Amino acid sequence: MIEIRQLTGDDWAIYRDVRLAALTDAPYAFASTVEREAAFDEWQWRAQLDRATWFVALDGPAALPVGLVGGFAEDDSADLHLIGMWVRGEVRGRGVAGGLVQRFLGWAAGQRPAGVVLWVADGNDRAQAFYRRYGFAATGRRQPLPSNPSVGEEKWRLPLG
Repeated sequence: MIEIRQLTGDDWAIYRDVRLAALTDAPYAFASTVEREAAFDEWQWRAQLDRATWFVALDGPAALPVGLVGGFAEDDSADLHLIGMWVRGEVRGRGVAGGLVQRFLGWAAGQRPAGVVLWVADGNDRAQAFYRRYGFAATGRRQPLPSNPSVGEEKWRLPLG
């Protein structure tokens, strides 16, 4: 049974573990690197949780963290940013990603943004197909992936208004 819940500052160790697992599993998909974030101390992890709202997917009685998604608002944008989406390989195909995005979009709707934006790395066809199913569309805006500038990424948007 998968439980999805919002993380708090006291959940910093859970966030650390699942974030490092995500960066290790899919380094091509994130703006940061496992080397950078593995050096964070407790207060840096807590600060990450303060800067964004994060949801974690927990599996079974042991509450193993198997998925993560976060979001934040920028002062100069009417949109929320969906960030850090990841699901552990062994639970992919069980609806975890959909559950995380639905929980995130439920939270986002309460914030009343104009839309939700995210970035998808070039070649991540699975992510593109997934986000398309939820109504996101590519905007045509592109940039180099911050963690690997030789790879591009494209901005996607879901209008909510």
